[in-house]
Formats: sequence, structure tokens, C-alpha cells
Amino acid sequence: MKVLGLDEAGRGPVIGSMFIGGFLAEEADVELEDLDVKDSKKLSDKKREGLRDQLEEYGDVFLKEVSASEIDELREVMSLNEIEVQAFADVIERADPDKVIIDLPEPDAAKFVAKLKRELPGKFSDREFVAEHEADDKFPVVSAASIAAKSARENHIEQLHSKYGYDFKSGYPHDKPTTNFLEKYLDEKGEMPPETRMSWSTAERIIKENSQKGLGEF
Repeated sequence: MKVLGLDEAGRGPVIGSMFIGGFLAEEADVELEDLDVKDSKKLSDKKREGLRDQLEEYGDVFLKEVSASEIDELREVMSLNEIEVQAFADVIERADPDKVIIDLPEPDAAKFVAKLKRELPGKFSDREFVAEHEADDKFPVVSAASIAAKSARENHIEQLHSKYGYDFKSGYPHDKPTTNFLEKYLDEKGEMPPETRMSWSTAERIIKENSQKGLGEF
């Protein structure tokens, strides 16, 4: 039986893409405990990257990137939860597993699985789905998926640091270097970086404050 673990990284930042990670392995052959995989948030960057390099010895890694501009465009017609469900479905369809285990992003597992199955071809209706909170701590295949997603997102953010020559840290709204970077970039360029999620309230606030500041100079 082929089992697919699923998790996401980068759901909430104002800068950068969201990544869905999938890890597919034969249930009988999963020896991930030997790797000491665990929820990627509990691993150091060095440990996570070391594990990421070893994952493909144990199974197949799948990734789905949803860019900031795609998120903005889709949010005009659906919620972030629905965007995430579509991204999960994309990975499931490509991996074609017998069983799916997901780190549950919503309160109600049954409703979440029902939404997910509506996005999938009919052949998936009879397959086993498990959706649990903290699945990335309970199931090694989900821990592996978490590592894959987090690694992809961290590499993406590092590339943006290099592109702009500025370490804006995580890209999350609570991170002051992130908001400082956006404010400075907008001030200098007259626009936001293309990797900004313009539909986020943080971006809207920065643009509004910049506009008001400009009006105050007249």
C-alpha cells in the first residue's frame, strides 16, 4: 500500500509562495523513524536540510508551489483554505496513493476530507484519508512531507534575500525586518516587490500609509 503524507509551509507570510509538500512511500517499507524525522518546525535548519537530502532514499517527494500572485488572484474568488485544498488535491492526484495522511489545517476533519474529495477524480472516493491535527508529529510520512515543504519555502526565501540584497527574515507580517523591507522598497520603487501578497492586510496597510505620507508632503 502506497501512503502519502501531506503538509504545507508558508500559508501566512506577506512575502513569498506557499508550498505543499508530499511524501509517498510503501507503508511496509517506511523506516523514517531511523532518520529521526519530526515536525519540521522542531528541527534546526541544518538538521532539516540534512534530512531533506536523505528523504528520496525512502520514498518520493512531491511539491506544489503557489506563488504570491496566484494566491492574490485566487483569493478574488475563493478563500485561502480553498486554495490550500486545491493545492493538496494537485499533489494527491500526481502521487496517486492508496492512503493519504494530512496535517489537518481546519477544525473539522470530516468536512475537510469531503472538500478534498470533491476536488479529486472519482477514483479517489474509496481511498483512505486520515486528517489529524499535529499529524506532522504523529506520522513519519507527514513529518517527511513537512520537512520537504519547509525546506522548499526556506530555500525560496533565501533566494529572495539574495535577489534583493536584504535579509528581511521570515517574510511573515509579525517580523519587523519584513515590514521594514516592504516600506523601504515601496518608498524607493513606488511599488511593492512582485513576490508580495497584495491581498494581505499588511501590504494594504503599508500602501495606505505610504500614500498618506505622500499626501502630507504637499
